Amino acid sequence: MEFIGNKSIYFIVSFLFIMNCGNNNQKVYKQFDSIDISTTQFSQEDESAWNGGPGFKVYAEQLGWETNNNFVSIGSPKAIKGDTITLVGEEVMPPTFRNIGKETRSQFLSIIEALAYEPLLIYNYETSKFEPELATHWRVGKDSLTFFFRIDPRAKWSDGRDVTANDIVASYKLRIDKGHGDPTTYKGWEESFYEPVSETKYIVSIKSKKKDWGNFKSIAEAIVYPSYYLNKIDGATFLEKYQYEMMPGTGPYRIDMNLTSQENNGIVVFNRRKDYWAIDEPRNIGINNFDVIKFIFIDDDNQLIERFFTGDYDIYLVSRAQWWNERFTAEEYPQIKRGLTQRLKVFNFKPTGVSGLAFNTKEWPFDDIEVRKAFSHIWNLDKLMDKLFFNEYVATNSYWPWSKYEHPDNPIQDYNPDKALQLLNEAGWQKNPDDKWLSKEEKIFEVDMYTYAGWDRIHNSLVNDLEAIGIKLNLVVIQNPFEKFIQKTFTMHYGGWTGRPVPDPDQMLHSKYADDIDVTNATSMANKTIDSLIEAYETNWNLDERAQIIQQIDSIATREYHYVFGWAAPYGWRGLYQNRFGMPERGLSYGSNRYHKHWGGWANHILLWWSDPEKKVRLMRARKSDTISLPIEDENKDYWNKLSK
Repeated sequence: MEFIGNKSIYFIVSFLFIMNCGNNNQKVYKQFDSIDISTTQFSQEDESAWNGGPGFKVYAEQLGWETNNNFVSIGSPKAIKGDTITLVGEEVMPPTFRNIGKETRSQFLSIIEALAYEPLLIYNYETSKFEPELATHWRVGKDSLTFFFRIDPRAKWSDGRDVTANDIVASYKLRIDKGHGDPTTYKGWEESFYEPVSETKYIVSIKSKKKDWGNFKSIAEAIVYPSYYLNKIDGATFLEKYQYEMMPGTGPYRIDMNLTSQENNGIVVFNRRKDYWAIDEPRNIGINNFDVIKFIFIDDDNQLIERFFTGDYDIYLVSRAQWWNERFTAEEYPQIKRGLTQRLKVFNFKPTGVSGLAFNTKEWPFDDIEVRKAFSHIWNLDKLMDKLFFNEYVATNSYWPWSKYEHPDNPIQDYNPDKALQLLNEAGWQKNPDDKWLSKEEKIFEVDMYTYAGWDRIHNSLVNDLEAIGIKLNLVVIQNPFEKFIQKTFTMHYGGWTGRPVPDPDQMLHSKYADDIDVTNATSMANKTIDSLIEAYETNWNLDERAQIIQQIDSIATREYHYVFGWAAPYGWRGLYQNRFGMPERGLSYGSNRYHKHWGGWANHILLWWSDPEKKVRLMRARKSDTISLPIEDENKDYWNKLSK
């Protein structure tokens, strides 16, 4: 008989099952099929540990559970807690605080969620390893389909209640509920997973419906919500009830509804939780440093700039290359010359997503691949980047540009109007000698493109390039062209998607989303070969082979010409900040541009920076006297030596 533990009182497991029949809180969880628990004896304390309670780590290693204790916080141990940081959230306040359901395609909503809630695990893109968050341990079953997580018994919701396996179950049920109106979410989750099983209070299992290495990551990184709230509502009720409310969270911040307001374009305020359950964990050293985080919303460029230099908020993302090179300089702004405002570029490993001119391939005229192909030779991007962008950016030519996933032989999308006109002629578009515009079947080639106010400075060059070969492009200024894009009520749209360190081609390129709205497959890609390759990618556990598959997908997708690829920055972030902050050596973190412990970008300052009391005092003095200047710091933060590569 095998004994586990060294207690003096033992119970035979089979006896426990009989004695505790109907009492799920006391049952002994069968950890593995390969372990014969019928011959295993437990003390009462051993039983609790075996089931995931305190003392679990005694059994974890011998039972094959994984964890990761070999990591350090990406924050600086020099960080100082306290004070307030104010940022601009977006142009306008979002129509909801939810991050599930319709109307949730917003980076700001991801920030809100990351401040208030947590996932089971964190994936560190710098080390390519998982790290504990709500869960301390995890394992993959022998079938490669079933995933197990052990929840940290110390994890608490902001109202003091325990985080349990039931919370993972309820969070799954919400995601697959069609009532919330987001098909990308409910389709993806229902097609990928069976309903999770609450094995014990602290152990949950989730079975994948197919072998997909990415499913483990999806479950591990999914935000967890409290079951004792979700069990009272369905998806439709969730939309209504939590439009501008939030359930208790486990994260380091809580929204302050007394200060949050929708009036005057809104303000959202978060307070740092002094009772945050993981506040003293080593992984949180030097992060979550601000006591108060404020988000304001400004939809006017002039107001955005004016209010930054008057000190209404702290960090300004410089999105225009011309402004960076000609406007926000020491010659133009005394605050920059005197060091009150600092310039900064952070060179990290931010993945670049697909961007450019996107076509609605379900509608005329871009339902014709020859027309789409012609457009890939019409826009003179080299001239645009030289004259307008000061060569700050680099042209892209892939769905996964500048990464190991880009296919090296993608078709070149260069400026070649003669070739473009030839393709259009072959597609039936002709121009009579006295006509200005190309026509086909007595209909001139005229299209509308929704655009943001002020973007005509970029798109006017496209208007001129198209006009030169006989295409009339009308720029239609509206407040939110992106909404038209994902609702598929557009003809042509300039924009794109943020990059991901690990590709997920399914939602953007699989045909199952081709006819849906509010999805990332906004161009309606539907290619059976791509579908098959996506399935091969998802079931392949070899990293190098997966990269080769993505390259194949990239090659095929680029030849469908759903995008005329645009341009992207070779750095992760460029902007201005008030000279009162401390920051770690890396400036921002390693990866992409969403708020996440191991992703860097426009909101990563919230996580890693802090208010330096001495700098703040010096800044206040300098603002009161025109004779005081502050040290000007190096504007290039290149922790990973990317500039030398």
